[in-house]
Amino acid sequence: MAAIIDVENPIEVRKAALRVLNEHLGPDVTRAFMGQTLYRSGDYTAEKYDRPEPGFDELTAELRKVDAEMRAAGRYNRRS
Repeated sequence: MAAIIDVENPIEVRKAALRVLNEHLGPDVTRAFMGQTLYRSGDYTAEKYDRPEPGFDELTAELRKVDAEMRAAGRYNRRS
């Protein structure tokens, strides 16, 4: 059963997201993610349009690559 999260509360949403990330990908990936998303500055709108958006095929290939790496490292905790 899924936990009930108040989606209007950004702190609750962030805690739940980090908990899921940690459970499924481990503390190293969670730490890397937090390092990429905390304490950032800059013009996000300008940066967004400075680089092209990846296409579906590129995203799918990247996800498959990450999936293979996680499986090879024995860190795949997918619950089916």
